[in-house]
Amino acid sequence: METENKFADFLRKSADKLEALQVQAALGKAELGDRLEEVKKDTLAHINRVKADAKALAEKGKEKAEDVLAKIQQLEVQLALGKAETKEELEKQKKNLADAMHKLKQALGV
Repeated sequence: METENKFADFLRKSADKLEALQVQAALGKAELGDRLEEVKKDTLAHINRVKADAKALAEKGKEKAEDVLAKIQQLEVQLALGKAETKEELEKQKKNLADAMHKLKQALGV
């Protein structure tokens, strides 16, 4: 449960960072793209740490752990996408990341 709470807190912070990207959109595409890449990098680093904890869930409940790992993999796919070149691509990536984080939160029950 502690791992789930820590990860839920991290997801909330990541979501806040994504929200801040909208504010930064007025600052220009280059800065916005760089900030998105930074958020993606931070989130991916945290996911790698959380993966080990999610695998430990397999001992407690294989089905739930598999669902959580699948959601983590979906989030990793979104984070691995190339750098967006247009504002529309940035908005789409932001939405996809937020959706993936939401699905992961649901899988964790937080």
